[in-house]
Amino acid sequence: MGVSKKGKRKIMIDGNVYWWFAEEGDGGEPVVHILAADHSFLADCNMYCPVLRITKDSRKGVRDLAIPFDVSDRYAAFTPKYIEELIRIGISDNFNTLGGE
Repeated sequence: MGVSKKGKRKIMIDGNVYWWFAEEGDGGEPVVHILAADHSFLADCNMYCPVLRITKDSRKGVRDLAIPFDVSDRYAAFTPKYIEELIRIGISDNFNTLGGE
């Protein structure tokens, strides 16, 4: 089954297609959601919390990753460059998992 493209932006990374969109979170903060076109990767990130929550990854499973930079200092909005950095963190093997997983 494909990904609904309405209201989403497309980004290509290393030949793979990802779709992303931002919305207001429960507390009013901006949250971005990222989904691989093949549904192998699903993640979300709160703009003001330096954690990338991976809720689906066919290779490494569910986990929370520490983002190695202060989001609010580097970005005032979700930009394609920021989304690319989040995806690269999520698919990399070199970032720390939170919670001892």
